[in-house]
Amino acid sequence: MRRTLSISLRALCCGVLAAAVLAGPRTAKAEDYDHPAMSYVGAGVASLLYFPAKVAFAVGGAVTSGVAYAVTLGRPEPSDDIWRSTVEGDYVVTPDMIDGHRAVHFVGA
Repeated sequence: MRRTLSISLRALCCGVLAAAVLAGPRTAKAEDYDHPAMSYVGAGVASLLYFPAKVAFAVGGAVTSGVAYAVTLGRPEPSDDIWRSTVEGDYVVTPDMIDGHRAVHFVGA
Protein backbone atom coordinates (compact mmCIF):
# COMPACT_ATOMS: atom_id res chain seq x y z
CA MET A 1 0.00 0.00 0.00
CA ARG A 2 2.82 2.40 0.88
CA ARG A 3 4.57 1.75 -2.45
CA THR A 4 1.34 2.44 -4.38
CA LEU A 5 0.90 5.74 -2.55
CA SER A 6 4.50 6.69 -3.32
CA ILE A 7 4.02 5.93 -7.03
CA SER A 8 0.73 7.86 -7.10
CA LEU A 9 2.35 10.85 -5.41
CA ARG A 10 5.18 10.81 -7.95
CA ALA A 11 2.69 10.63 -10.82
CA LEU A 12 0.74 13.55 -9.35
CA CYS A 13 3.90 15.65 -8.95
CA CYS A 14 4.96 14.87 -12.52
CA GLY A 15 1.52 15.83 -13.79
CA VAL A 16 1.55 19.16 -11.96
CA LEU A 17 5.07 19.89 -13.18
CA ALA A 18 4.13 19.05 -16.77
CA ALA A 19 1.05 21.29 -16.56
CA ALA A 20 3.15 24.16 -15.19
CA VAL A 21 5.68 23.79 -18.01
CA LEU A 22 2.99 23.59 -20.69
CA ALA A 23 1.09 26.55 -19.25
CA GLY A 24 4.28 28.57 -18.86
CA PRO A 25 5.23 31.78 -20.57
CA ARG A 26 4.85 31.97 -24.32
CA THR A 27 7.55 32.95 -26.77
CA ALA A 28 8.11 36.70 -26.83
CA LYS A 29 7.24 38.63 -29.98
CA ALA A 30 8.71 41.94 -31.09
CA GLU A 31 5.58 43.88 -30.08
CA ASP A 32 5.88 42.58 -26.50
CA TYR A 33 8.76 44.96 -25.78
CA ASP A 34 6.89 48.29 -25.83
CA HIS A 35 6.07 48.35 -22.10
CA PRO A 36 7.36 50.87 -19.58
CA ALA A 37 10.10 49.59 -17.30
CA MET A 38 7.80 49.70 -14.27
CA SER A 39 5.46 47.23 -15.98
CA TYR A 40 8.24 44.66 -15.91
CA VAL A 41 9.03 45.46 -12.28
CA GLY A 42 5.34 45.25 -11.38
CA ALA A 43 4.96 41.96 -13.23
CA GLY A 44 7.94 40.49 -11.38
CA VAL A 45 6.72 41.61 -7.97
CA ALA A 46 3.15 40.47 -8.66
CA SER A 47 4.42 37.09 -9.87
CA LEU A 48 6.30 36.59 -6.60
CA LEU A 49 2.96 36.57 -4.80
CA TYR A 50 0.77 35.15 -7.57
CA PHE A 51 2.86 32.12 -8.60
CA PRO A 52 2.91 30.34 -5.19
CA ALA A 53 -0.83 30.92 -4.78
CA LYS A 54 -1.54 29.53 -8.25
CA VAL A 55 0.71 26.50 -7.69
CA ALA A 56 -1.00 25.75 -4.35
CA PHE A 57 -4.41 26.08 -6.03
CA ALA A 58 -3.31 23.82 -8.91
CA VAL A 59 -1.88 21.14 -6.60
CA GLY A 60 -5.08 21.15 -4.53
CA GLY A 61 -7.11 20.90 -7.72
CA ALA A 62 -4.98 18.06 -9.04
CA VAL A 63 -5.47 16.10 -5.83
CA THR A 64 -9.20 16.85 -5.85
CA SER A 65 -9.39 15.80 -9.48
CA GLY A 66 -7.78 12.47 -8.63
CA VAL A 67 -10.18 11.93 -5.73
CA ALA A 68 -13.14 12.79 -7.98
CA TYR A 69 -11.92 10.25 -10.53
CA ALA A 70 -11.69 7.56 -7.85
CA VAL A 71 -15.02 8.42 -6.22
CA THR A 72 -16.88 8.36 -9.55
CA LEU A 73 -15.32 4.96 -10.33
CA GLY A 74 -13.33 6.17 -13.31
CA ARG A 75 -15.76 8.61 -14.94
CA PRO A 76 -13.48 11.27 -16.47
CA GLU A 77 -15.97 14.14 -16.86
CA PRO A 78 -16.03 15.47 -13.26
CA SER A 79 -12.30 14.94 -12.91
CA ASP A 80 -11.57 16.75 -16.20
CA ASP A 81 -13.73 19.72 -15.20
CA ILE A 82 -11.92 20.08 -11.88
CA TRP A 83 -8.52 19.66 -13.56
CA ARG A 84 -9.26 22.30 -16.24
CA SER A 85 -10.59 24.78 -13.71
CA THR A 86 -7.70 24.50 -11.30
CA VAL A 87 -4.56 23.50 -13.20
CA GLU A 88 -5.04 25.54 -16.37
CA GLY A 89 -4.70 29.31 -16.32
CA ASP A 90 -1.85 31.77 -15.95
CA TYR A 91 1.06 30.95 -13.64
CA VAL A 92 2.90 34.26 -13.99
CA VAL A 93 1.89 37.91 -14.33
CA THR A 94 3.17 39.55 -17.51
CA PRO A 95 3.65 43.23 -18.40
CA ASP A 96 0.62 42.93 -20.72
CA MET A 97 -1.48 42.07 -17.67
CA ILE A 98 -0.03 44.95 -15.64
CA ASP A 99 -0.75 47.40 -18.49
CA GLY A 100 -4.34 46.10 -18.81
CA HIS A 101 -3.93 44.69 -22.33
CA ARG A 102 -4.61 41.14 -21.19
CA ALA A 103 -6.64 39.68 -18.32
CA VAL A 104 -5.17 37.45 -15.63
CA HIS A 105 -6.77 33.99 -15.73
CA PHE A 106 -6.35 32.41 -12.31
CA VAL A 107 -9.01 29.80 -13.05
CA GLY A 108 -8.73 27.86 -16.31
CA ALA A 109 -11.31 27.63 -19.04
